[in-house]
Amino acid sequence: MMQKTQRLKWWIGAVVLLGNWLLLNAQTDIRASQASTQPTQYTSQALLFAKQVDELDPNEVHNRYKIFLVLRCRDVPVEQRKALALRILKGDYPNKPNFQWIGGQEGLFAAALTVLSHLSIDDASLLPFLEEYLLKLEQIARAQSDEELPADLRRLKERVPPSGMWTRALLIHLKAVQAVPEVKSAADLEKRLDVMLKEAAMTRQELKQLLEEFDEKLRRSRLIGISPRAGLAYRLVVEYSRTLFHYAKRGMDVESIAKSVDISAFAEAVRLGQEAADLPKLIDAILKNRIYDQSRGQLLVDEGVSVVPLIIQKLTWAKEHPKEVADTGMGINVLLDVLATLIGREALPYVEQFRPSQGEWTCNFTNRTKDWIERGYVFGFDPFL
Repeated sequence: MMQKTQRLKWWIGAVVLLGNWLLLNAQTDIRASQASTQPTQYTSQALLFAKQVDELDPNEVHNRYKIFLVLRCRDVPVEQRKALALRILKGDYPNKPNFQWIGGQEGLFAAALTVLSHLSIDDASLLPFLEEYLLKLEQIARAQSDEELPADLRRLKERVPPSGMWTRALLIHLKAVQAVPEVKSAADLEKRLDVMLKEAAMTRQELKQLLEEFDEKLRRSRLIGISPRAGLAYRLVVEYSRTLFHYAKRGMDVESIAKSVDISAFAEAVRLGQEAADLPKLIDAILKNRIYDQSRGQLLVDEGVSVVPLIIQKLTWAKEHPKEVADTGMGINVLLDVLATLIGREALPYVEQFRPSQGEWTCNFTNRTKDWIERGYVFGFDPFL
């Protein structure tokens, strides 16, 4: 009887041990399955540089590219990007007391205004600041010597370019937003255009003619001898193009505006907005382009690390279907450079995949991309888009 009891206890113990072992293995499998299905978390370069931005010397071109990334990338909170852009305009960035510009201040100034333009598509709150700021720039431009300027304007002159054309165009755009604050259809956007033209004392026909003058001067003389009105017309087209881009991206039908005004920049803005609303479509357009598409690359950088998994997926597809992408490989290079800019060294495995087996152009560009990653560089793309 005692033997039977001991044997029963032994069997019960064995069953319990087996059950615990099976449970442990099942939990391990579940954890492994969860780990394999959870998305990879990438480190945002934009957020890293946002913390370091006051240590960067914008005289160095690769540092300016990092500042462009901080200004543009959605990984960085909007208010932080806006605050940095305003610091640049006010001459408060960089904030090192003995800093002097050697080169590149025009690009940083333009990038800051560009970001404020994008962030003000439906927000006119910067209008009072820009009105006062434009008066300061105009006073600086009129002064025959620095002695005529108060101390604060002398400092501003040292820190920012004195041209007020970009600022005036943004100011006119914000006046249109203020006049037509709510947009329910393309007709409301047309009203905004009419307000902008009224502020600039132009008709639609004059806008088109002045833009043609600007393009002609650009082709023939690199803008030498361009009239101020032609310059303003170009800047107004750029500002309004951004409005069309954002509303096309939101899904509004704005093609009628591009057709009615017949300005190619408007049609291109609508097309880019539609592509930006469908990121797989945008990436496909990049892959099929035989040239290096900086503008579409910039739109991907703007999206931040959230777009990284899709880019990696498309690169895998491109490697498996080389005949489906442009023969130059430029689209692959753009996507690899976007990865390098957004996630830095975490992009190296994907760059390496394209170094040995692709064509000469692709290999040369990927060698450069790898070198830039290892040096801690990022790519500038098109920060004035």
